[in-house]
Amino acid sequence: MSGLVIQSFLGFFFLIALAFCFSENRKSINWKLVLTAFIMQNILFLLIRYVPAVSSVLQLLSAGLLKFMDYANEGAGFVFGSLVDKSKYGFVFALVVVPTIIFFGSVISLLYFFGVMQRIIVFLAFLLRKTIRLSGVESLVVIADIFLGQSEGPMVIGPYVAKMTRSELACAFVAGLANLSGSTLGIYLSFLGGGDHAKELIFAPSLLTATFMNATSAIIFAKIFFPETEYDKIMDSSHIKVGGMQADSAIDAIMHGAFTGVKIGVAICAALMAVIPLVHAIDGVLFWIGDIVHLNAWVQNMSNKAFDGLSLEFIFGLIFRFFAFFMGISWSETLQVGSLLGQKVAINEFVAYMSLGKMEAAGVLSANSIFISTFALASFSNFSSIGISMGAFSALAPGRQSDLASMGFKALTAAIMAGFMTATVAGFWHGILG
Repeated sequence: MSGLVIQSFLGFFFLIALAFCFSENRKSINWKLVLTAFIMQNILFLLIRYVPAVSSVLQLLSAGLLKFMDYANEGAGFVFGSLVDKSKYGFVFALVVVPTIIFFGSVISLLYFFGVMQRIIVFLAFLLRKTIRLSGVESLVVIADIFLGQSEGPMVIGPYVAKMTRSELACAFVAGLANLSGSTLGIYLSFLGGGDHAKELIFAPSLLTATFMNATSAIIFAKIFFPETEYDKIMDSSHIKVGGMQADSAIDAIMHGAFTGVKIGVAICAALMAVIPLVHAIDGVLFWIGDIVHLNAWVQNMSNKAFDGLSLEFIFGLIFRFFAFFMGISWSETLQVGSLLGQKVAINEFVAYMSLGKMEAAGVLSANSIFISTFALASFSNFSSIGISMGAFSALAPGRQSDLASMGFKALTAAIMAGFMTATVAGFWHGILG
């Protein structure tokens, strides 16, 4: 095995051992469930990436996703005219991203109205329940989060949240933080591809693969951090029914999805307009300090001029470079990848993917590092997401707010490590099979 493969192999044990240290009840960990979820995660990656029939389906899904993005642009073009023409004005974030979220939200809501989404969720949850032996309510919300995200995913189990065990609630919490949603995939592809469909088609399979892998990875770390101890309180899965969005007609469903998309899109734009200037301001102060104490030259030399001086990105790189190393990243590139991981955790994945897109365009990272980073950044696991997830669950069951608050930061840590495990699995098998 190559050195990078050995790194990622050791990364499996590193992440599990670290999670074990954070466990609420080490003696109660169901290692059979954890191992089954880990094996399933690896099988998912191998099936999706290397089995021709499955990878062909994934390619079709990727092409379909990009086609959907084109349809969203049709709506944006009608409203904004030539302003959405990338050949004239380049990549205008608000005019590309927000219409995509609105359109995806409407489609998901419409599929939900006609019962299509429920059937998909129920079928996949059934497979998850039978293979990993999760409870019915856990299986439903873990699968729902893949399609609906951390805000609307919990709605499918709304009536049951108040009765869930602490471990079940934690699993649902972690799953929401560790995953993405269908409506945001197009955004990340826009960042990574810069509007170039050929590039976007390269990244799309990785993002789709990461979305499914994160579901199993979330189970691994949720069940290590918060082991089940209340088996007598687990509800009979035969009585669990899918809940969720309500609409009186197809038009009502479309409008509901559109209005939800508007809220999400505006929130993302507002967050970026607040966070990005703040990051630049902090970087300016740090660079000034680095200049005074003569640290900037040291930073340049240490990073082989990958960083101009003292900055948040450099500090993040130092903190997270060992996690990057155990994913299978060459040591010479761990600072850059570590900075991406730090941006994703401390700020959000949008900023991190934007930075990855810039690094990819500048050619400062190898193809292997770009591949692994695409997986590593594919989740909502950042500090601001804690409040979003807590708000979603608290609205459904106000009586569980204290439970949610007590597990908040540990759930975030579990979700972060879940994303890292997904990247480590991808790095391991990519290193062996290419």
